[in-house]
Amino acid sequence: MGTAVDNLCIILEHDIDEQYQYQPGEIVRGRVDVTLTRPFTIRTISIGVNGQGVVAWEDHELGSFQADEEYINASNQINHGTNHYDKGCHQFPFDYLLPNNLPSSFIGKYGSVTYVLKAAIHGDKPGETSITSEPFLVLRHSILPEQSTKSVGISKETRLWSTCATGKLKLSVEVNKAGVFPGEDMFIRAEIANKTPMRVTAVQASLIMDSVYHARQRKIQYHQIVNKRRDEYELMSGDGRRWQNVRLTVPPYIPESTLEHCDIIEISYKFQFRVELSGGKEVKVELPIRIGTHHMGLEIPENAKVDSGRYNNEWSTRHFPGADKEMGNGFERETAAWEGGVPELRPVDSTMINPLFQKQVPGHFERPKKISEEDMPEIIENTKL
Repeated sequence: MGTAVDNLCIILEHDIDEQYQYQPGEIVRGRVDVTLTRPFTIRTISIGVNGQGVVAWEDHELGSFQADEEYINASNQINHGTNHYDKGCHQFPFDYLLPNNLPSSFIGKYGSVTYVLKAAIHGDKPGETSITSEPFLVLRHSILPEQSTKSVGISKETRLWSTCATGKLKLSVEVNKAGVFPGEDMFIRAEIANKTPMRVTAVQASLIMDSVYHARQRKIQYHQIVNKRRDEYELMSGDGRRWQNVRLTVPPYIPESTLEHCDIIEISYKFQFRVELSGGKEVKVELPIRIGTHHMGLEIPENAKVDSGRYNNEWSTRHFPGADKEMGNGFERETAAWEGGVPELRPVDSTMINPLFQKQVPGHFERPKKISEEDMPEIIENTKL
């Protein structure tokens, strides 16, 4: 006879665009849905929540480097002992109060921070076991300092040589603010004066994420352009170029600066303005940019520290020896089925979509509104020096 469990899934109430995102301190509330094809005796239904950070890379000379951190590792039996269930769909609710010291979810080149819920059903007979998992996202609320709303700028003057001639390239750049939220626009003003004998081939403004991964007292860095504006208009000697209110949108999926509470991954951002010249030369300037995060519609108890036991008093912390044995929830026996790390939320080379900024939900926080082009006309034009 085939398995009686036709479908096993975890349904979370905090569902936005079919993805799940929470802030530390919020209650993860949902249910385990079980569909049976025939009457079936269920001994235990267990659910676990796991969050961990992982870093790994290869060095041709020094070998492999790996590190990991565990942020959550708890489990609970959510049924009430052995029971016989009829054919059809059955639902088993649960809730869990997330700790306050969780880092935001992140998928990077050499590491990740991921969170996942896992459910297991054990029948009355050996081998009658079904397992499923459901990833979810964590996003910390990161407030930007007040001074980050002010504009920042930088200027640079570089002398360049070509054959027997020489001249200066003058560059001045300003962004409207040094701190932004995902989904917002940055506005750029720039002036370029080419008094060199060389030809300017392109101008590019970029928002760059710098990530640093730590393992065994070593580190590796990775630089990634998360968005850019490119201007490929050529400037000869004596030409200039002016940008006025040129928009650079901050992608809605990037995590906040620093990745707080994660000790093996660091994140920072910078704005880069680069002038490319003939012969492969370039002149660039950079400004540090801070990324914050909003929150919306989060259910965080007012007295979380006092009430945490009300939500988590039946959950055991699995990294305490013997915790699963005491509960008898079947998780100790089935742990091997999930060995090898938490399932990835998505491939490393794919885009991480942040559901909070994709669609507005009535009664919740609205993403920052873009300034219209009528109010802030975007101008990119050539000038003569």
